Amino acid sequence: MKIAHLVTSGELAGGQAIALRLARAARDAGHEPLFVSPTSGAFLDEAAEDGFGTELVDVGRTYRLGGAVALARLLRRLEVDLLHTHVHAAASILGRVAAKAAGAAVVSHLHIENHFRRRRAAKAPLVAADNATARLCARLLAVSDSTRRAFERQGFPAERLETVYNGVDAAALAAAPAPGLRRDLRLPDDAVLVGHVGRLAPVKGQRELLEALAGLRPRHPDLHVALLGEDQETHGAYRAELDRLTASAGLDGAVRFAGFRADAPAALQELDVLVLPSWIEGLPLVVLEAMAQGTPVVATAVGGTPEAVVDGETGLLVPPRDPAALSTALERLLGDPDLRRRLGEAGRARVRERFDAAAMERRVLEVYDEVAGR
Repeated sequence: MKIAHLVTSGELAGGQAIALRLARAARDAGHEPLFVSPTSGAFLDEAAEDGFGTELVDVGRTYRLGGAVALARLLRRLEVDLLHTHVHAAASILGRVAAKAAGAAVVSHLHIENHFRRRRAAKAPLVAADNATARLCARLLAVSDSTRRAFERQGFPAERLETVYNGVDAAALAAAPAPGLRRDLRLPDDAVLVGHVGRLAPVKGQRELLEALAGLRPRHPDLHVALLGEDQETHGAYRAELDRLTASAGLDGAVRFAGFRADAPAALQELDVLVLPSWIEGLPLVVLEAMAQGTPVVATAVGGTPEAVVDGETGLLVPPRDPAALSTALERLLGDPDLRRRLGEAGRARVRERFDAAAMERRVLEVYDEVAGR
């Protein structure tokens, strides 16, 4: 079966990482996967280097009907049997329509619930179109129960919705050597390192993290913070804002902007604590990757995160946009190395039990066979 994965962009992100893992599993099972993206970037380069076909088609806006026509022509020309989408509302709508026009089946992967920013008058038609085209899909795969329930509330057909948890290869992560993050950052030997991994964007909560840390550093002079990720959306404006906040909070010398690192999953083992204070999430891979390596996690109780991070058992949860609560949780961990160890060990066990990459791949391959009627 020829399977086209439609992704949000050519850059590296969680949804793209899942798509690539599924494509590799499908290729091993005898299928022919390829990728379609609106833009080029590091992810598309990696996919091409791995031997996958890549195509550029933009279906990122609902009014770009030409993108849907181009996608339908591409799917028809390449004789694609199934379109597996990893995109959000607008691109999902056009992608599903294009697939049906080309005679291809559709599976939509729902990596995060919709958060429409449009005015109510403009939002209603978009929601209606999303709900209607969801019925064109043979299956709707949500990365967490929270995400599945959100789309069911939105109006997606419950009988086609299914939770397939994101998964990681815990054994491979445990075996990976430390890449030398602390060495590269030139940290002192006694440094306590808190890390954040993700693109630099307000929704990822870096501002709240810096605000939370401002009150902690005087009591923890050995505390250092590494922010791994780039400002992909504002061309440096948000990064400049974070620089100003770092200076005004008296955190100069404590905060390191490490940029994008391809070895970020392995680097998580060098952290004393991973922090993910996002406003919204689906089921963040970075949390699963940290837990798989025994790194304790402090995260916001949003989306599917609480399905992985059980508060007080496998990590600590705080409300979103609450620097005071985040500071309290970090203070608790920084002052208790034994608690960090216990949460890390429990997190490792939970990932191995419930968030295994092989289980995710196996179920998605079964869905492909079911859709194909095998």
